[in-house]
Amino acid sequence: MSLPPNGAVLLFSESAIERTLDRLAVQIDLDLAGSEVVALCVLRGGSPFAWDLMRRLRVNLTLEFVQVQRYRGVIGDQPRVVGSLPEKLTGRIVLLMDDVLDYGITLKFLKDQISTFAETVYTAVLVQKKLSQPPKIEADYIGLYAPDKFLIGRGMDLDGKYRDLPAIYAISELEGSNPDEAHV
Repeated sequence: MSLPPNGAVLLFSESAIERTLDRLAVQIDLDLAGSEVVALCVLRGGSPFAWDLMRRLRVNLTLEFVQVQRYRGVIGDQPRVVGSLPEKLTGRIVLLMDDVLDYGITLKFLKDQISTFAETVYTAVLVQKKLSQPPKIEADYIGLYAPDKFLIGRGMDLDGKYRDLPAIYAISELEGSNPDEAHV
C-alpha cells in the first residue's frame, strides 16, 4: 500500500468512508428494492468505490465498466467513451458510479448518453467537491463533500499513484503534474 505524500492532509479516514458506504448502500437498497440493476463503473477511479459499494448492496445487480477519456495531453476536451458502452444497458435500470464529482462534465456526458436507451439512470459518487459554481449534474447519491482541493486515495490518483490509499487526502503541491488530468 502507498503512503500519502508529504504535506497530504487527511480529509476522510478509512472508517468514515466505510460508514459512508454503508449509508449509501441502505439508501440505494431502499430506492431500488426489487429492481434488477446494472451497476456501471467509470474506470479507473470509480473502481474501488464501485467494488466497495456493490458488495454492500442487496439489490439484484450485474457489474459493467466504461472508460471515458477527456484529456489529450494536458488539454481538456469533450468526453468520449473509449471503446463502446455495454449493450446490457438497453432498457435497464443503471446505477452509474464514479469516485469524484467536481464540474460534472464526464458524469453528465455519460448519463445523457445512457439515458437515450436505458430505462432509468441513477448516479452515485463517493465524493462531491464544493466548488464556487454548481456542477453540470447533481448526483443522486453522494457519499461525502470535500473542499475544492486535489484529492488522492480511494481510487483518486496523482499521475497514477495513491489510488490504493484506504483514506482520502487533499494535497496542494502538484509538482510537475496536471491536476485536471489526474482523476481521469
